Amino acid sequence: METIVPGKLPSVEPNDTQKKRHGLLEERRTSPGLRLALLGQEAMRRLRAAHAAVDLSPRSFQLLGLLHDRGDMSQADLHAAMGLDPSALVQLLNPLEERGLLARRRDARDRRRHVVSLTPSGEGELERAAAAQRDAEDELFAALDARERRQLAELLLAVSDRPANRMPCSQNQGNDPRAD
Repeated sequence: METIVPGKLPSVEPNDTQKKRHGLLEERRTSPGLRLALLGQEAMRRLRAAHAAVDLSPRSFQLLGLLHDRGDMSQADLHAAMGLDPSALVQLLNPLEERGLLARRRDARDRRRHVVSLTPSGEGELERAAAAQRDAEDELFAALDARERRQLAELLLAVSDRPANRMPCSQNQGNDPRAD
């Protein structure tokens, strides 16, 4: 039995239930899936803010980036590359076209097809958004050195490139371009 000393609290050993609770909380706190989900929410918040600073959504940034990297694309090819419903793609394209960031024209070889291209204004807006995104990522990953950042990128690609981790287009929650 422990001697009680006035002014000093007795030490209390946690019981088995308390140990189990602590273990569960500690396990969850260090769970890679949970940490990734929480960090993903923070990363998305920061990237949305970075893109919003140049009046783009992450989905608009992706679309302009595809046009930058791949050149002119048909709407059908954009639909396939982005995993969007065709009507959702049109909702995404319309305001970007109105702002002069991209242009749509009929394909001369197949008048049923529309070809989408990035305009010089779209190039400039994309570069401003990319710079804002780089700044947001630099803040987010400030605790990591260059080697650790490369390692993190490689690990994330390894996990996301597994077929079991890819979301089928029909289950893609991003079919509403206004949602991002």
